[in-house]
Amino acid sequence: MTRKIWWGLFLAGASALALAQNTTPTGGNSQAPPTSQTQNTSPSQGTPPAPAFGQNAPILNPENPPLSGLDEPSLEMRMANRSFLSEAIQVGESGDSNANNTLGGSQSEAVSHILGAVDLQKFWPKSDLFLEYLGGVVSSDTRDFVRQLQALGLEGVTRWRTGQLTVRDGASYLPDGSFSASSAGGLPGFGIATGRLGLGLPGVFHLEEGSVGTIPRLSNLASLDVVQAITPRSAFTVIGAYANDHFYHNAGNELINGDDTTIEGGWSHLVSRHDQMAVVYAFQLFRFPLNVGGEIYNNILNLRYSHVISGRMSFIGEIGPQYTDLRFDQVSTTRVSPTGRAVLRYRFPRTFITASYEKFLSQGSGFFAGADAQIAEFTARRPLGRTYEMLIEAGYSREKRLQSSSEGASGASLFNQGFGGAVVRKHINRTWDALVAYRFSVINFNNTVDIEGSGKTNHRQIGTIAIEWHPKAVRLE
Repeated sequence: MTRKIWWGLFLAGASALALAQNTTPTGGNSQAPPTSQTQNTSPSQGTPPAPAFGQNAPILNPENPPLSGLDEPSLEMRMANRSFLSEAIQVGESGDSNANNTLGGSQSEAVSHILGAVDLQKFWPKSDLFLEYLGGVVSSDTRDFVRQLQALGLEGVTRWRTGQLTVRDGASYLPDGSFSASSAGGLPGFGIATGRLGLGLPGVFHLEEGSVGTIPRLSNLASLDVVQAITPRSAFTVIGAYANDHFYHNAGNELINGDDTTIEGGWSHLVSRHDQMAVVYAFQLFRFPLNVGGEIYNNILNLRYSHVISGRMSFIGEIGPQYTDLRFDQVSTTRVSPTGRAVLRYRFPRTFITASYEKFLSQGSGFFAGADAQIAEFTARRPLGRTYEMLIEAGYSREKRLQSSSEGASGASLFNQGFGGAVVRKHINRTWDALVAYRFSVINFNNTVDIEGSGKTNHRQIGTIAIEWHPKAVRLE
């Protein structure tokens, strides 16, 4: 039944996008819908008609969108809104300190990768479409293996006078739970297929970092987001989202498959030019195989606040209770716990930083059948001279299981992970880039677990050098 509902939502979004007429693009994108629209007037009219309030409503400003929706305040420069097709190919060589990605493993080896990306962005007067495909192979002569990596991303938006509808979807097939090449450095393309899909509830649209072993993971994360302004300063939002993780087991203890369905509704109000408040209610349903764990019903009520200075700074904070009902083997267990998030994004003259903290319920990263999760992250991006740029990232996550299970990390009740890295990219010319990257990851369980090996700790370091070719984008008129 759930899958039928989501297919219906997807088809409804696709039908709405198809209503846009294919005329000469006038600009606008999913992050920055136009705030006004030129209107034709006849000579008999003394003055042009006043536009509908939604077209000039501050609550629909793309630099400070409704706080209860999925769009985040943008601090980036607004690029020219032109339709085009873009391609990129990246070839690189990595040194991996734990290529088997096993607990306690230390088998170092060289790993090669070839990745390609194709990006499409297309604009109509009232609709936009963004598509990305990212794929390639990772290989090693030492162990004579070849693994494929695939990811596909979609974002489509259609607007009317007082609101908009946005469809997002990201699907990936990864050899060990995360892009090996991504862990070692930047990816080609614009990041639609591998990036976050929006703001939403804490953790809902966060791609989980945890992975042990080389068990392939098929993941999908889809959402439908509707924004409707009711006054120039207030708007209602409705969000539906579905996430699924499926592991292709090949050895040892099996990781845990799971899915998460989320329905979210909210109200946003623009208090002042820079400040906004919102109230959000959401229902989540986590499901796992019957022989592994029970269903988790989660009800959340959050209050949100944001302070945005266009082009310079945005702060978003939220907090509230969540009522959790865990049902397994005809037994119901309930509890009340806090959930929340704080996100700070700041643009200095030459440096852009993001710092965040989130507390939420997660699927458990395949280790647990549901977990109480916390994650903190920090990123900084800065140009170095005219042709270099550097990205630094670091993070820490902690997940505590909600229920016992015979699969996954059955011997442990808690795991922590620290991760981080740096990428330095050199722009050789308009079509060639080179990059040097380093990334590390440490996963620690509180007890010994059996997942493609046995142990408590997984250490992994990857260093990469790569070259990337991205020819001139093809304009689409």
